[in-house]
Amino acid sequence: MSGMVFRNHIKFYPLVFLICITFLQGCAGQVNILPTLTEGTPVNGSDGIVVARVINASGNPLPFNQFTINPENLNESETIKPERLLAIRPKLNGTTVFASSVHPGNYSLSSIRAYYSNGNGWYNRVVGADEKLGTFTVKQGEVTDLGTIIYYPKPQGDRYSDLLVRAPESEQGEVLSKHFPFFNYTATQLNGWQVDENDQERESAYLSIAQNPLTYNSQYLAPDNSIYFLGKIGVLIKRTPLGEWELDGVDTNHELTAIAQNKNGDLVVGGSEGALFWKPENGDWLDISLEHDSHIEHLLLSDTGEIDILASQDFDLNIFRGKVLNSGVQWELLNSYTSRSGKGWNHNLQTQLNQASPNYQKESYIYSTNLFKINGKHYLTLRTQSFYGDVVFADIGSELFTYNPENWVIEQEVEDFKLSAIVEAGAVQLGIEKAGFWSWSGKPTYYRIDVNGGQEKISTHINRCKSNGHLEKPCRKKAFTFRSAPWFSSENNAVAIVGFTETGFSYTDQKTEIEILTTTDGGKSWAVTDNKPPTDYCTSVVPHVSDRLLIFCDGASGDFFESTNYGESWDQVRQQDNF
Repeated sequence: MSGMVFRNHIKFYPLVFLICITFLQGCAGQVNILPTLTEGTPVNGSDGIVVARVINASGNPLPFNQFTINPENLNESETIKPERLLAIRPKLNGTTVFASSVHPGNYSLSSIRAYYSNGNGWYNRVVGADEKLGTFTVKQGEVTDLGTIIYYPKPQGDRYSDLLVRAPESEQGEVLSKHFPFFNYTATQLNGWQVDENDQERESAYLSIAQNPLTYNSQYLAPDNSIYFLGKIGVLIKRTPLGEWELDGVDTNHELTAIAQNKNGDLVVGGSEGALFWKPENGDWLDISLEHDSHIEHLLLSDTGEIDILASQDFDLNIFRGKVLNSGVQWELLNSYTSRSGKGWNHNLQTQLNQASPNYQKESYIYSTNLFKINGKHYLTLRTQSFYGDVVFADIGSELFTYNPENWVIEQEVEDFKLSAIVEAGAVQLGIEKAGFWSWSGKPTYYRIDVNGGQEKISTHINRCKSNGHLEKPCRKKAFTFRSAPWFSSENNAVAIVGFTETGFSYTDQKTEIEILTTTDGGKSWAVTDNKPPTDYCTSVVPHVSDRLLIFCDGASGDFFESTNYGESWDQVRQQDNF
């Protein structure tokens, strides 16, 4: 197999716990909470059904799980309140789906909201809708399909302008049919947004945000040394070995999370809701998507055209192999893991894709997976989340296995493996050990992995000495935090963008200084430079370029900068459009 997805940096998003105050829409009593449509939910025959999908195209992984709509006559009486739809169980993949029974009438979208609570506090983020988004009508006994709405925080200097944009209409009823197949309706009873004069402006806004991604789910180094960056709503950006930039995309609004290319130039990409696309060299994209309940975790593509897929489905991880032929793709299930009763691996399978799974008792969800290779051995990390846990405050369990990449047979489970992640860092790999609950620093520990698989701890401190005239004050040990994985140009030489945090009298008085450090001993010690990144939020290092330091403003502006002198000066090599 050729090609492997490299997750080169770890993003940390602190949770902000807020107090519910009167101007925040959503405190108890201010809205009508509508039950999510389920097989057991009674549907009032005098109501209609509203269904929508929301895609989060920002760098914040917390999905929007509340969808509030305003009735046309909201201000006529204090008894008339906004209606709030709740998402079906969200994942940290940027997409959420809503469907609820709603009283007939004319409505507009009020806001989308990410709200999560664990009993001690809550996280709250609200994005209001613009009136140009449009209006819609709910009719008795009929369905109103609002399609896909995309949240995009448009950069404006040091601030953002929150945008909610309607994606162009695809097949009406698609969301309802895929996610709520138990609900029967007829095509003649399917409604959408009201037609108005803003259609062209909305389409222009959609095209602009599609072509200007702010964040990327993963980076991938192809066999020809091109680097691919996978974004939201079907977008991928390519940096050629000559440093040229190309924009490509597939016909989907789903985010892309996995990619693979072989030495022939064939390409395959996949992502949420089973989105899967294949393109032969110099050919066009072909849609070979799986069922909507599959999430593509990883892809591999052999030089003979076989595609290996790791796809999660709530409680199961399935590994398929197939090849694109004129008649389509015939998938073979090589192995599977279930986190339900009787959990474990089964690699004596001769079944085909989409075979019904046994109805085991539900126990835990597949949370995420990771593939890496150390010292010739292939490893698969499988993380699961309690069925009763919240997507944000999740209690995550982790298992590590070695496997044979030829047939995906699990060789053994690895016990007492302290590293929680392996990331590429240029000329070396780095292992990251998650900080324990009782850790004094609360920071992860980094290890440089040598060619033989040995691990050497990387320092996250420097010794700073201040001079006072001719006298040297005592040196002080000062801690820092990596903003992304360091970039190693060789086994021992590396550059790192780090943050030094100064704490004042309160938490809100904290100040972080961003600096560039260098090491010549593999990270045992670091030296401060006078160099800085182009801005404090452009700190995500791309480790796959060997002759220069390439960074991008992940989650901020999406711009790319490069430096040939370790950050002493910078050139902007890809800039987002100003729209």
